[in-house]
Amino acid sequence: DIDLSQATLSSLVRLLREELVQLCETRSLDTAGTKPQLAKSLLAWYEKQQEGIETHSTSSSQATARPESPRKRKGKIIHAIASNVHVSGKTTPVLLRDHIHATDPQTPPHSDDDDRRAGDGDINLDLQELGLEDSIIKPEQLQKLERIGSGGFKDVYVGKFRGRRVAISEFRGHLSEMDIRELKLLAEFSHPNIVKFKGICIPEDTSQVPCMLVSELCENGDLFDYIRNVEPPSANKVHRLMLDIARGLEYLHTRKPAIIHRDCKSSNILINRAGHAKVGDFGLARVKTSTRSMIRSLVGTVNWQAPELWHPHPRYDFKVDVFSAAMVFWEMLSGWTGEKKYPWEGHNEHYIYDAVGTKQKRPSVARLRKHWGNEVVDLMEKMWSQEPSDRPTMTEVVNELDALYFKGPFTPLKH
Repeated sequence: DIDLSQATLSSLVRLLREELVQLCETRSLDTAGTKPQLAKSLLAWYEKQQEGIETHSTSSSQATARPESPRKRKGKIIHAIASNVHVSGKTTPVLLRDHIHATDPQTPPHSDDDDRRAGDGDINLDLQELGLEDSIIKPEQLQKLERIGSGGFKDVYVGKFRGRRVAISEFRGHLSEMDIRELKLLAEFSHPNIVKFKGICIPEDTSQVPCMLVSELCENGDLFDYIRNVEPPSANKVHRLMLDIARGLEYLHTRKPAIIHRDCKSSNILINRAGHAKVGDFGLARVKTSTRSMIRSLVGTVNWQAPELWHPHPRYDFKVDVFSAAMVFWEMLSGWTGEKKYPWEGHNEHYIYDAVGTKQKRPSVARLRKHWGNEVVDLMEKMWSQEPSDRPTMTEVVNELDALYFKGPFTPLKH
């Protein structure tokens, strides 16, 4: 039998479900529910037993029992990826790294001491119930090689897993339960233009060994560096890269549940050895150092963002990704005609808010028309229209790029 006086929510969740059910049965507790619910029920039972002992002791000595201090129920943060949110009978698309507040489900409360003992780094999810049991990778199965990238919250390494070269993202902060739930969605993605998720490494002691995300290795790095570090590709290859990006986003928008990426930019597009583009960075790259941080940072992304995202209470849909893709296309076409700049380079956020949001300005395309022709630039301009309703869907973008691509050799115009 488990000594509940030493147990924490984290330690109980690591038990098999059958063991938790047996512990509940011996205490005449309900055995229905998930592993975290059973664990909380056991901790609540133990807490109640201790309160009964304390009350009996106090009653014996003072003949009066202390009233139980009221316990406030806290609103629970529920990740939008864990379940679709229904509004007015319609299913809303999943917003990566988006969160909503909802009433706490009716599970027995447990003491704050248990939360403190569990620590921010402990993951209390039932990975088997999430369908991630087969995605768990042990730390000893991974071999880290050279570091190839670094961001605010993670370092990325080339590594080896089962003899194959992979990308290993090592997170400096802790992954929250919501971040782990997001992995269920990543594991379901299956498309040639989406970076393939291979597994997650969650050590028992995350203070000693960090959490690591394992994905396919794209040997040519991200598109931001690719534009700047390689010789200008053929015009046909540039067009194909645009089509790759559009197809990846179309997959996200048309799958069930539908996905809005919200952070499409050149540094989140990866290029594999064959030179194909793959959409990546689905939220975990934005993990904060504190698991309680619920505000997603926009720093460094406004250059590619649709203006409707900047509203204090934004209302938006898939068209924000269409706008961002247009900015990525501009960066590609501009970068491979000699001007290797990202959108609005050299300007601060306040300038961009005013230029794009208020004055409805866009990056210059005159030079691009001379080099690439009108059709692809006209498409790009439709994609970054100020009004979302004026922008095409990503499926329409794919169809137009397909039509342009299969016209024959895509030859840029001469100056």
